Amino acid sequence: MTDYHVTEHHPRLGVEVCKGNNLNHLNDDQRRELRHALWQHGVIVVRNQHLTALELERFARATFGDQILGGPVNHRLPPELRSEHVAVLGNPEGPVEKPVEHVACQWHHDKDALPRIDGLPMNALYVVMLHVHDVPDSGLDGRPHTTEFLDQLEAWRKLSPERKVALEPIHLLHQPPAFSPSSEPSPTKSHPLVSEHELIARKGLYMGSDTAIPTGMENDPVAARRFWHNLLDEILVLCQVYSHRWQKGDVVLWDNSQVMHCGKPYDALHCHRTGLRLGVIAREEASLRNKATLQHT
Repeated sequence: MTDYHVTEHHPRLGVEVCKGNNLNHLNDDQRRELRHALWQHGVIVVRNQHLTALELERFARATFGDQILGGPVNHRLPPELRSEHVAVLGNPEGPVEKPVEHVACQWHHDKDALPRIDGLPMNALYVVMLHVHDVPDSGLDGRPHTTEFLDQLEAWRKLSPERKVALEPIHLLHQPPAFSPSSEPSPTKSHPLVSEHELIARKGLYMGSDTAIPTGMENDPVAARRFWHNLLDEILVLCQVYSHRWQKGDVVLWDNSQVMHCGKPYDALHCHRTGLRLGVIAREEASLRNKATLQHT
C-alpha cells in the first residue's frame, strides 16, 4: 500500500456535533440536525457520552429507524453491554491475541448483511456507529489509538476526466464479509463502482472491500484484487485521510455510502478496549429526499 497523508482536522470529515448534549435526551429537531450533519460530513463525532448497549440501540431507532443489522448477544458480559442488535468489540473479557475487530484493520466499506437484503443497493444509507467505553493508551505503532476514514466523494472529484470515463462503466460483485455467519450460500450483489448518493446528489466511489470483483474478472481473482488495490492506492495519493483519535465516551457515526475506513491495530494482550458497534439502514424522509436542499450546502 502506498504512503498517504493523514490529518486529525479534515476539511469535511469528523465534525463534532451535539456538543454538551446527552444522546439519550435529544428532541426531534436535534435528531434532524444530527442526520443533516452526517449526510453533509460523512463522519460525525459526539463526545462525552455514557450509553449502555440498550441506550445506543434506542438512540439509533429514534434517529434513523428500525432496520438494524446486529450481532449475537454475549451473555457473559455485564448487562450494560448486552443488546440483541449491538456488537461488542475489543477485549472486555480480558486479554486476547486478536480482538474480534482485527479483520477491520484494512480499508473497507462496512457491508454486513447488505448483499443478502433484496432490493437494497450496496451504497444504501447504511450508518454505523461505534461508542467506546474504554480506549487503549496507544496503537501497535506507539501512537494514539485511531480509526482512519477516506472520503469517497473527494476521491471521485479528484480523479482526472479520463480516469472517470474509464471507471464509470465498471460494476463490482460484492459478497457478505467473511466473518458474517449464515447457513445460506453467500450471495453476490452487483453494484456500480461509481454511484450517486441518494440524498446529496453527489457522485462517489463504492469499493466495498478487496473481495469485490469487477464484472468480467470473475475467473481471475488475482487480477481482480490487483485492480482493487491499485485503485485504492491511486485515491489514497489524491485525498487527505481523516484520522479519528479516540477518547473515552466518543460516539462516531459514519455513512458507508460516502466513506471507507480502516481500523488501526492495538496490543489486545496488554491494553483494554471496549466498544459498542451498531449498524442501521436509515429510513428515508421527504425532507431528506429534497436533493436540491442538500446538494450545495
